[in-house]
Amino acid sequence: MSAGAPILLARALICSVAVALACAGVAGAQAPAYLSQPPTQGALYRDGQTGRYLLGGTWLYRADPGDLGVAQRWWGSVAATGGWTALAVPNSFNAGDLSNASMNGAVGWYRRDFTVPHRAFAGYVPASARDWIVRFESVNYRAAVWLNGRLIGTHIGASLPFELDLGGLRTGVNRLIVRVDSRRLATDLPPGPGGGWWNYGGILREVYLRTAQRADIPQVQVQPLLRCPACAATIDERVSIRNVTGVPQTVHLRGTYGHARLDFGTASIAAHATWSAEAFARIAHPSLWSIDHPALYRATLTLSDAGGRRLGGYVTYSGIRSITRTRDGRLMLNGRLLNLRGVELREQDIRLGGALDPAHLSRLVAWVRALGATLIRSDPLNPEIEEMADRDGILIWSDIPVNGGMGQPAWRAGARALLADDIRTNQNHPSVLVWNIGNELPTPATPAEASYIAGAVAAAHRLDPTRPVGMAVSDWPGVPCQSAYAPLDVVGVNEYFGWYDVGLGSTADREALGPFLDTVRACYPQKPLFVTEFGFDSNRNGPVEEHGTYQFQTDAAGYHLGVFASKPWLSGAIYFLLQDSVSFPGFGGGNPLPDPPFNDKGLLDVQGNAKPAWNLVASVYRQTVQIAPPASPVH
Repeated sequence: MSAGAPILLARALICSVAVALACAGVAGAQAPAYLSQPPTQGALYRDGQTGRYLLGGTWLYRADPGDLGVAQRWWGSVAATGGWTALAVPNSFNAGDLSNASMNGAVGWYRRDFTVPHRAFAGYVPASARDWIVRFESVNYRAAVWLNGRLIGTHIGASLPFELDLGGLRTGVNRLIVRVDSRRLATDLPPGPGGGWWNYGGILREVYLRTAQRADIPQVQVQPLLRCPACAATIDERVSIRNVTGVPQTVHLRGTYGHARLDFGTASIAAHATWSAEAFARIAHPSLWSIDHPALYRATLTLSDAGGRRLGGYVTYSGIRSITRTRDGRLMLNGRLLNLRGVELREQDIRLGGALDPAHLSRLVAWVRALGATLIRSDPLNPEIEEMADRDGILIWSDIPVNGGMGQPAWRAGARALLADDIRTNQNHPSVLVWNIGNELPTPATPAEASYIAGAVAAAHRLDPTRPVGMAVSDWPGVPCQSAYAPLDVVGVNEYFGWYDVGLGSTADREALGPFLDTVRACYPQKPLFVTEFGFDSNRNGPVEEHGTYQFQTDAAGYHLGVFASKPWLSGAIYFLLQDSVSFPGFGGGNPLPDPPFNDKGLLDVQGNAKPAWNLVASVYRQTVQIAPPASPVH
């Protein structure tokens, strides 16, 4: 049994119990019986700090349609459970509700009573030097968190984690209460109300607790540097060590990368201050990570006190590889030309909403593998998916939800901050290929957009100089070359030739696709080009020439893939999308007989059944040479 198996089994049992209670009507009783439970040792994904605990088990939930909970002190540390219902977290509180009100967002409250695990700290660490930290992997969209009736922090945003200190824990029952507000403003990312995808509110990913003894390791950057495929690799590791106490602490940090050792030295950290530590290692003959050889190195950190006694640690699985571009605009992985075929996916399910369990996450990745895709495009993914991609040799085009609003300086600053958060969170995954800074911003680019692009690319390069920065643009015949795209390393084009009619009819005829791609190539001859979206709705049988039929989707997908194959300079193409997903009320998607609010462009329907186009796309993907053979044998 794997290390994570007990957690998965416990969570499955808890979920089934919660669902059974809800189905039986017990969970909806006025005062459900609720006992505090300790968290479960371990985590559902490997990378991260030691001393982690999954705060799963049974939670309580309370809807707040009138937004009265703050005034009525629902955040108070009260043992009574009247008005609350039992459920499991992750949870989308509006899963299954496809009304306009659901899309516009609501307020809901979550509660978890827990006791602190015994023997979580070493005996040689005094109580004054012990700390607990809570980590929320994703909450949509605004979160306010109380512990035992005291507000400990707030956060805005989804799809990326945030952490808070749990000061004030008690020896008995502790009560964690989270207010979640999924109503989005026009200045939010993505903007609201509404949006391009269903606004599933709630605690959408796992919640963890972890220990910190004298100091914590909140941030680790493991950056493999490879000058050439046959060269030795340099491992540059940068680590933040935060003193969690009110007095100075002397600590020593050391690490390993595979068999190589790193010594960061010793530092005396002032009260509540942070030490930025850095160390290097050399790997003489690295085994390179690639889509056909996803070699991973286990990297560890060990934090000790002045006496050499262990305080904490960190583990991550790193891959050594280089991403470069040729002078004539081709993207290379380890010096090997790429011709990737990928798919965009959404982390949602018709029953669970936006809160997927490990089985559904694994199913998504299994579908990607079965399709023969080597590239996923998505907003920041669940860490479990990113780790599966690392292990399976699947690359990731990492999006952030930046789709407009360029006119306001504060909005542009918020978008750059979101990009930085994505990079800091996910940069250790070798599967991440491109940091994407926006999707279909105004065309032609405005001066404000040009300013954003330049600033975002520069910021991304400072944080991570090892990866290209790209943007998915909306383009059509007749649009001139855009000087605003000059800072970009990679340009992605979203195209729906033969489906959507944009540019005064210039995209209505699919036969214009090939010449159009040639003009894009002529505009940006030194930049790797991707087709970052192409796709077609289907929800019924019918004539091949009729939009929305399975026959049309299959024929159109085959035509587009044929055009892409005729462009040897194209670095990749991404089908939109893997599975039919809930978009927004009234969504038609260009389908004359739509099924709103569903986006029916998936190769799979909402139940996971393959449409006829699946077999065609899978066949083409498997026959496509997506990476050139290595110039020399893999070590």
